[in-house]
Amino acid sequence: MRQTLPKSIILRGYQSFTKVISSGAAFHGTLLTAFLLTDADDRNVLIGFSVPKKQVPLAAHRIRIKRLMREAVRKDFAGVITAAEERGIGARIVLMFRRDRSHDILRLTLQDLEPAWADLRQRILKAL
Repeated sequence: MRQTLPKSIILRGYQSFTKVISSGAAFHGTLLTAFLLTDADDRNVLIGFSVPKKQVPLAAHRIRIKRLMREAVRKDFAGVITAAEERGIGARIVLMFRRDRSHDILRLTLQDLEPAWADLRQRILKAL
């Protein structure tokens, strides 16, 4: 069994990201910020991951953080999809990393990101 997010639910493209970030609702957490844009016409639920270059200058660190974010989301993203399907709407979500000075980027682990995602996930489910 494949243990990754399917490519069909990954949000891609600069314009897609900017549309969600500029016109979506923002939910701020400790390490992550989620932007949610609902769409009644399109029933798909897509998620994108962003780590700003100003926050994390080295590309290798940005890639590692994105990988950790994808893993945290993969474990329980099915609940967001089923909630959107029950309501008959589609959603675009952008999950953006926010650098917290108390966390060292090199020592950031999945256990640091999972609670941040769980908190945002609950807020997203309420907003759907």
